Amino acid sequence: MAEDKNHSRRQFLGGMVLAGAASAVAVTAQGQGMGMGMMGPSKNKVVYQLNQSDPGYVSDILHSAAVVLGHFNNDVDIAIDCFGPGIWLLVKASKQHEHYSQFIREQVSSLHMYNVRFLACEQTMKTIKIGKEDLISEATPVFSGAVELITLQQQGYAYIAW
Repeated sequence: MAEDKNHSRRQFLGGMVLAGAASAVAVTAQGQGMGMGMMGPSKNKVVYQLNQSDPGYVSDILHSAAVVLGHFNNDVDIAIDCFGPGIWLLVKASKQHEHYSQFIREQVSSLHMYNVRFLACEQTMKTIKIGKEDLISEATPVFSGAVELITLQQQGYAYIAW
């Protein structure tokens, strides 16, 4: 049974990386915290800085996260830290300044099923007058995107800026 689950995960990620398919059913453990990959503690950790709203830029980062997941066979903790104009990725469509395609929305949802964390900067939220209720369900508010980048690097996360 576990072998079937691992096969499904690899098949999904391969499709997402190669064909850009972003919708599939992922079998994941719920409630895992930082430092815990899908299979237990992970030695691989990465944080992406997402601070622009351009759909091409956003798509590149989401694709890179999928490639990293596939490379490490899901044994990686990934955080995507959204602040400044990048915050719009995490705002519900009805409240958005930037409107992202359904494909990008599905990528966010699919990556989240693989425990990729999407961090929303509360300082940016205050600046643009967005409340926690305006965020998509995949978003996790953090005090400050910049502070979170520092904290995650101190915890051993590799920092990727686009």
